[in-house]
Amino acid sequence: MKKLTYLATLAGSLFLATSCVDLDQEPQSFITEEDYIASMDQSALENAVSALYNNLWGSNYGFNCRIQRIQVCADEITYRAAKAGNELANYDRLSPSISANTADFDNTWKDFYAVINNANKLINKSAIPEGAEAAKTFESTLAEAYFLRGLSYFYLVRMYGDVPLIMSDEDLANDAVRTPVEEIYNTAIIPSLKYAVENLPETPRVGNSSTPTKWAAETCLADVYITMAGWPLKKGQEYYALAAEVAKDVLDNNGYHKQEANYEDLWKEANKNSSEFMFCLHHSHANKVMASNYGKSYYPVNFFDASSNTVRSGWADYYARKEAYLNYPDDKRKEWNFMAEWPSSEGEVVGTTSNGKPIYGTITWEESSDGLPCISKYYDYDQGYPGQNAQANGVTCIYRLADAKLLYAEASTRATGSVNSQAVEAVRSLQNRAGYAERGIPEVSTSVSADDFLNIVSNERNYEFYAEMRRWFELVRTEQVSVKRAETWNGSLFQTQNHYYFPIPSAQILLTGWTNNAGY
Repeated sequence: MKKLTYLATLAGSLFLATSCVDLDQEPQSFITEEDYIASMDQSALENAVSALYNNLWGSNYGFNCRIQRIQVCADEITYRAAKAGNELANYDRLSPSISANTADFDNTWKDFYAVINNANKLINKSAIPEGAEAAKTFESTLAEAYFLRGLSYFYLVRMYGDVPLIMSDEDLANDAVRTPVEEIYNTAIIPSLKYAVENLPETPRVGNSSTPTKWAAETCLADVYITMAGWPLKKGQEYYALAAEVAKDVLDNNGYHKQEANYEDLWKEANKNSSEFMFCLHHSHANKVMASNYGKSYYPVNFFDASSNTVRSGWADYYARKEAYLNYPDDKRKEWNFMAEWPSSEGEVVGTTSNGKPIYGTITWEESSDGLPCISKYYDYDQGYPGQNAQANGVTCIYRLADAKLLYAEASTRATGSVNSQAVEAVRSLQNRAGYAERGIPEVSTSVSADDFLNIVSNERNYEFYAEMRRWFELVRTEQVSVKRAETWNGSLFQTQNHYYFPIPSAQILLTGWTNNAGY
């Protein structure tokens, strides 16, 4: 019997990550993990749940890095072609490589299952304390584990399709099987998120979006339903209606998450605790805990830091696709999200420093050697500007209020075949913040047709969430990859194999004897 020990390998022991255990016991013995978890008080539970966020982050090149990399498959960001052997080219060709891109699959698989396994331990082994008030507080914290379990499975099925369903330690002892996607949704994702909706607090436990609220869980549930309505399950109208219902509840009854007045303020280090954020990974370079990948990866090669007269060559892992930049409306978001010109050692020498070093002038993106605009959305974060470190601070936003607005706008329209006033207002609120009216950009009309409105919603989602690691998942569920990436679609792995899944990591295939996703 094969043991699923590969799924039990955790990114740091939960037992060790919670709190110190007094080993000076009478009689002296080793306390078991099961006994320890069962005896946890509120403080110990909070420490244990906090460890799950580190599991999700998965170190400097974990979630924040890996989920961004696969977005190169979509139509918003691209890679540096001049970098020799750049493995991101496989995503651009819509033909991921199980060997060249293996680090992305190995890390996401490991990290999501680390969250799931550690969440299972807390869910299955914790003892609810006596007393109504204590029990309510305990369950609201435990609901974070439910939320993270549901979220992790949601990413797994969208990336890999059928995956092992692990809901307890006992499941780890079974022969390895891949459970169908729909069963994962119905057994793990939806029940976990419903528990989180029912038990998470309406305001975050720690005072900011590093812990989820009830509204974050409900927005995630709307995302789940709208995804189930599309590819691959294609459950259709009923699930669009479910998505609209839960997203509407967020819009109607949420009293905590408010839309930030200025879009750019969301992406400033000083304001990363904005209540618009529903759930984010909060990064700290200084503490070497949860650092982000927003440093050198987003700066161009040969970038000249005029403030220090120093060339700080970025890694240029990601650029904006030229078409994405050119087609973006000239609103306030565009000014913040893109850097279209910058001082560079590729430019003209315009002076010298006191010690004789050259001072370089500015070039446009068209004049740069890579010929692509830069993504400047995250440049304000401490430790990242101006391309001085590999990692930075800031947040990786997984859900914010704008998600609920656009989920509702799309789902309600698809469910009914008509556009209602609340859906229009949800979109207009984002267009208004972006400065459409003052810049002469037409806002969505109340008389718009359903088809045109759905196209507007998709475009607004692209503009609003630019480079926030969402676009690929939308194009997949709506089966728009062949449309948005038409220049590459024919002959790609996704086209020839008739699916959008990435490969199960090679190590898992060797251990289990599974047949991998087609084409790998």
